[in-house]
Amino acid sequence: MKSLGRYSIEGRLGEGAMADVYRAVDPSIGRKVAIKVLKPEYARNPGLNIRFLREARAAGALSHPNIATIYEVGEEQGIAYIAMELIEGQPLDTLLQANGRMPYERVLVLGQQLAGALAYAHRMGVVHRDVKPSNILLSHDGRTAKLVDFGVARIDEPDPEGSSDRFAQTQFGQMIGTPRYMSPEQALSLPVDHRSDLFSLGIVLYEMVTGKPAFPGIGLATLAIQIAQEKVEPIERSASDCPPGLRFIIDKLLSKKPEQRFADGDAVRKAIMREMSAREESAVPRRGLSLRAKLPLLLAAVTFAVLAICGALISSREDRAFEEMAATSGRTIAAFVASNAGVVAVDNAGLPADQQDWGALQAFVASASEDREIRAMTVVDANNFVRAATDGRRIGARYAAPQGEARVGAANGAVVSYAGAGQDGGMRIVQPIRYAGGTYGKVDVVVRTDALVAATNNTRWLLVMLSLVVMVTVMIVGYLSGAAVTRPLGRLRKALDEAATSRFALRISHRRGDEFGAAFDAFNRAAGAAEEKFAAGAVDDDASMLATRIEDPAVVTAPRRQVA
Repeated sequence: MKSLGRYSIEGRLGEGAMADVYRAVDPSIGRKVAIKVLKPEYARNPGLNIRFLREARAAGALSHPNIATIYEVGEEQGIAYIAMELIEGQPLDTLLQANGRMPYERVLVLGQQLAGALAYAHRMGVVHRDVKPSNILLSHDGRTAKLVDFGVARIDEPDPEGSSDRFAQTQFGQMIGTPRYMSPEQALSLPVDHRSDLFSLGIVLYEMVTGKPAFPGIGLATLAIQIAQEKVEPIERSASDCPPGLRFIIDKLLSKKPEQRFADGDAVRKAIMREMSAREESAVPRRGLSLRAKLPLLLAAVTFAVLAICGALISSREDRAFEEMAATSGRTIAAFVASNAGVVAVDNAGLPADQQDWGALQAFVASASEDREIRAMTVVDANNFVRAATDGRRIGARYAAPQGEARVGAANGAVVSYAGAGQDGGMRIVQPIRYAGGTYGKVDVVVRTDALVAATNNTRWLLVMLSLVVMVTVMIVGYLSGAAVTRPLGRLRKALDEAATSRFALRISHRRGDEFGAAFDAFNRAAGAAEEKFAAGAVDDDASMLATRIEDPAVVTAPRRQVA
């Protein structure tokens, strides 16, 4: 076959149970398409052709990013065909056969896409009825899934032809789906609705997670019994890294009774998206510390930050206060010396150098320097020569102002700066000698700041000790608070663990009036309701959570755990 309708056939892509698939091109627009044609043995049946075209047209009305688009449905020379979107990728079953199980993160991404596609189809009144890996095509990057082949789909409308042909009837493994991926309703020839697709989706997800079929039977009868009655092998045996949330979703999809599955595809998609969000949040590395350890550490860190900020502010303000005290003291001393030196400086200002007498001023400086608060004192005349100083060797030498000292400020003509290495070197005050409106020299006084520095250091040590005491206290309180929280949480966790084996025949005794007491009361109410259901026989004996047993008098049944 070289052409069909307006399409040029390029080659065979594959075949299914009822149809062959070809690669073709629409020459009018150059679009690559996939052509699906009924096999000759089915194409000769008019009733089957009519049903094939009717259902294909209904599926062609579907427009969803995860459903392969159907471009045209037609018939040429008695051959019914479907022209559909050509997916450049590979079927899911081929990928699973080559690589085995998938990482659960990828299963979540593809699962929410398939659930969304089924939800959309179901809202449009189309039930696929043949959801299986070979009908799921993956893009080249493996991140996008496309659901194909609605050829056995059921449309929620009566058959206009009223065909009773045997091919139009439900056939096991053909018109209602592939046996290994059928729902219990299909296996037992019971009425089928959209929840049958959800069961098949659960089988597909199970196979993606574990790398093995959910129901490994070979014969049709064996498969039918397994699907209708037997529980699947627990996922954790083959995929221990599969998160509990995803295991719950798959288990719920594989519930034997339709009413115990998710209500619709949207509910499945939302559950998967919640699990994806939870996995993203848990991707942040855990520190592995218990609450009673993390809480005190957190409180200690916050307390340390607050104390550090407050300590820095207090130290800064204290330094400024001590600095102002030292400057005020030094200015007072310098002003006193300048006032006493003023008369002598004025008397000597008009005399030749050999007639000047500075002995009285030197005696005054020597006397004043006995004060332990004064480190050095120098009196300079108007010509910038030293006339009196605590260091007698400097007398008569030219005065050299110190360079590079950190200036603190100036007031009333006095210049204040740090002498030597910061506060430890003292504080220098240079005060001009003024008399009758004239300036006759200056006084250079260096006062000690040792006591102020010692007071500052003492204050800082006190702040450090206070901070340590506060942090230790906070850590103790935090530890006790964490313990007060973890103990009731431990009781609740233990009760939940024991509930599964005790059929909820337990209660948490307490006298708490806080939020934990309310949580304990809520658990007791839930346990009471669950215990009543167990007593009424609504829960299977072997189930650890809410479960059901499918009872069929014609077939030997096996208990199956179902999470409601």
